[in-house]
Amino acid sequence: MNYSRNPITRLLSCACLSLFTLFAQAQDVQSDLISIVQDMHTEIICKSMTQSVEKQSITITILNRKGMEDARFICRCDMFSSLQKFSGEIFNATGQSVRKIKKSNLQKSEYSGSLASDDYFYVYDCNYPSLPFTVRYEWEVKCTNGLIGYPPFLPQFSFGQRVEKASYRIELPAEQTCRYYEQYTKGKNIQVKESTGPDRRQIIEATATKLPAIEKEPFGPSFAQLFPCVHFSPSAFQYDKTVGDMSTWQKFGEWQNKLLEGRDLLTEPFRNSLHELTANCSTDREKVKAVYDYLAKNTRYVSIQLGIGGLQPIAATDVCRTGFGDCKGLSNYMRAMLKELGISSTYTAISTENERLIPDFSSPNQMNHVILHVPLPQDTLWLECTNAELPFGYVHQGIAGHDALLIEPTGGRIYRLPTYPDSLNTQSIAAKVLLSPTTETRIEVNEISRLFQYEDEADIMYLEPNQKKDRIRSNINLPQADILNLQINEQKESNPSITFNYVISSNQYGNKTGNRLFIPVNVFRKGFSVPRSAKRTYPIHINYGFSDTDSIHIPLPEGYTIEGLPRPVSLQSKFGKFSSSIQVKDKEIFVTHRLLMNKGVYDPEEYTAFIGFRKQVAEQYNGTIVLRKE
Repeated sequence: MNYSRNPITRLLSCACLSLFTLFAQAQDVQSDLISIVQDMHTEIICKSMTQSVEKQSITITILNRKGMEDARFICRCDMFSSLQKFSGEIFNATGQSVRKIKKSNLQKSEYSGSLASDDYFYVYDCNYPSLPFTVRYEWEVKCTNGLIGYPPFLPQFSFGQRVEKASYRIELPAEQTCRYYEQYTKGKNIQVKESTGPDRRQIIEATATKLPAIEKEPFGPSFAQLFPCVHFSPSAFQYDKTVGDMSTWQKFGEWQNKLLEGRDLLTEPFRNSLHELTANCSTDREKVKAVYDYLAKNTRYVSIQLGIGGLQPIAATDVCRTGFGDCKGLSNYMRAMLKELGISSTYTAISTENERLIPDFSSPNQMNHVILHVPLPQDTLWLECTNAELPFGYVHQGIAGHDALLIEPTGGRIYRLPTYPDSLNTQSIAAKVLLSPTTETRIEVNEISRLFQYEDEADIMYLEPNQKKDRIRSNINLPQADILNLQINEQKESNPSITFNYVISSNQYGNKTGNRLFIPVNVFRKGFSVPRSAKRTYPIHINYGFSDTDSIHIPLPEGYTIEGLPRPVSLQSKFGKFSSSIQVKDKEIFVTHRLLMNKGVYDPEEYTAFIGFRKQVAEQYNGTIVLRKE
């Protein structure tokens, strides 16, 4: 799905500096900086509701190899936009010009993630070998007939990037109103002002100065939740021979709904086959399941981004005939089939990247995906029509708890999808550790993951046998382990699960020193990390709540007794709960670890407590049992 057809490109640009300034700023920087935006400017002149010219420039100094991506030029074009002018220049650390870049030096690529797309890209990979260096780009893009959105003002576009100066200016005819929304600009040197130009033209200008670098922190907010941005969006628009109103979500939904008109028709033979397909179904839910399974078996995902096809689904009859479609086309096809069966459903736009839509600022580039809402009397379904491997009735991580825009005949309506309690995203591991006096070990494992933890593991089903073993081995804190007798059982239900049964064989389970044998308590939580303890600036984000239970049974090897055991622990905090218990019965050790992590956002001042909680859990996972030879 592509809601933003005009090129909202990464701004990579430059304005000339003196030789002394370039050299001084390249040398006098913090060690964590990767680049400095010296000057960046965007100017958009809208001549009408269908035509505009975008002039952009950026000058950026690259300080180290981590910043090389920031020097890359990318300009996306399509049938509505074209690159008219381009120039570039590279300066060395002393400010001397060392390379001119022409439009002919750009690589033009028509490759995209879409198999049916009119997108194409101009790319320049700036690989100047001597650091630091500065690169300047200036370019101009002409847009026609596709002004449904405007580029945002995004003065920073990377972690570890400082901004000296950036500006943005948009000018529109009096009858063409533009709205803007400031996001994460509070407390920063960013100003936005409106004015009236000649002929009552609307002018909006935004400036940013001396923006310090934003450091990426462990368990910190995402890029989209931190970086200052000013969004721009038209109120009324013309797009590929259509006219719409985007002043509210409701109005935008009205326009989107019109794009669906007449695209849910099906041929008579196919309508008859649908009724035959569902003839033995006794409930509407069973009918939806039968149609969903049919969709999975008879269609495949192909992105369609041709013209207005970035927003309008291809007709249901075309999906039926060709067997392919994108999220828009497949969701609309599913909608058409359910309509024939007398089951209502709602075409729904959603973002897989951001949980929240801005409630009082409607704009199309806030969504990137389409699903289908099916409100049954006893059960509301949210159907992901693009991935046949997702279980029916399961709300996957990419959309669970996210805001969505229901496209109804009365217009757009924001609705928040359900999600699952943290306690239900479970992984349970039961293991029996069969030790020998020589540290050669056989571990029999039963592992069950459910819901989000199922989803994290389910892609293993599509790996080769050796890759499956490698995947399991990578999660085990045990060197040179062999994975034997692997069996996998996947249950694709509304509450899906995946079960692994396997045997671990290792000759390096613990260490033998003299008459003592030191063995690990738990080898299954290798991925449980403890971030470095440092000064915290941003809130703590636990984006994923879950519950893990490990039950480990260790019979003592012949001739050994217990000399040392980790102490039991019970922890409880706002971040979660953890308990560790160790019991000994008839020369057998029983270890139980239970961890619940709570999804949530916590104050930076609580970072020390957060680190302390995870450190105590990690110490228990990494604990050691000491056995002594009798």
